[in-house]
Amino acid sequence: MELRRLTADDLTACSDLAESRSWPREESKWAFLLTHGEGWGLFDDDGLVGTTIVTRYPELASISMVLVAQRRERQGHARRLVSHVVDTGVSTLFATSMGRPLYEQLGFHAVGFTDIHTGVFTGPISNISEIATAADLDDLVALDAKVTGLTRPFLWKSLLEMGSVRISPNGIAGSWQVRDGRRLIGPVIADSPADACALIADSAAGHGSVRVDVHDPEVIAFVRANGIDESWGECAWMVRNAEQLPGDRARYHAPLLQALG
Repeated sequence: MELRRLTADDLTACSDLAESRSWPREESKWAFLLTHGEGWGLFDDDGLVGTTIVTRYPELASISMVLVAQRRERQGHARRLVSHVVDTGVSTLFATSMGRPLYEQLGFHAVGFTDIHTGVFTGPISNISEIATAADLDDLVALDAKVTGLTRPFLWKSLLEMGSVRISPNGIAGSWQVRDGRRLIGPVIADSPADACALIADSAAGHGSVRVDVHDPEVIAFVRANGIDESWGECAWMVRNAEQLPGDRARYHAPLLQALG
C-alpha cells in the first residue's frame, strides 16, 4: 500500500471515492483544499484507497476529508492517514459518530458540535448587510483572527475573488457556490445569534440550495423555520493537544467548510 501526496491529477479519483461513500463529489472543494493544504492518499493496485487533507495555520492544523474505500475499510487505513498528519502541535477536526472513537484513541476530545443543514431559504431578506470589497480584506482577516484565533488571509481573499462576503455593523458572512449547484454559507461571525441569522438570510436569499453548518439553538431554529431544514446530522468538533479552540468562539456561528476549522 503506497502513501503519497495528492495532486491536482488525483481530483477525479478523490471525487469518485467521496461519491462511493455517499459524500457529494465537490471537485471544486477538493481542488481548493489541495491548493491551500496538504493532501495524502493511500493507493493499492486498484487505485485510491483513502484520503486525508491537513490545512496548516500558524496556530493549529485542521484535518479533514478522512475517507476510506469500502473495499478497504476496517483495516486501519484511517488511523494510518490521520496519524501521518498529526504532530506535536494543536490539531482540530470534525468527527461523525462513526469516526469519533478512532479520533479519541488518537488523543482528540470533543469541544463542541455542528449540525449540517441544507435547503432552499424561504424567509425574508434582512437587508442589514452589504457586499464587501477588496478594500475590506484587512478588516475581514483581523476580525476572523480575533474570533477564531486563526491567521488565514487566503480564505477571505479567495471568498472575495470567487465567492461573496457580506458585511454588517455586527458581523461578516462568506459564501461560495460549489459545482454541484449548492451554495456553502460561512464563515459566519456575528455578535449575537440574531445577527448571525440576519447575515445567513442575506447570504442565502436567491441562491437556491444552500448549506450552512450551525450549532447555536437559536440559529438552528431559524434555518429550520426558513426552508434550510434538511439535517445531515451532527458532527463533533474535536481538538488535540489543547483544552479548547482559540479565539472568541461564542461569536463564531458557522464555518465555511468543516475542513477549514
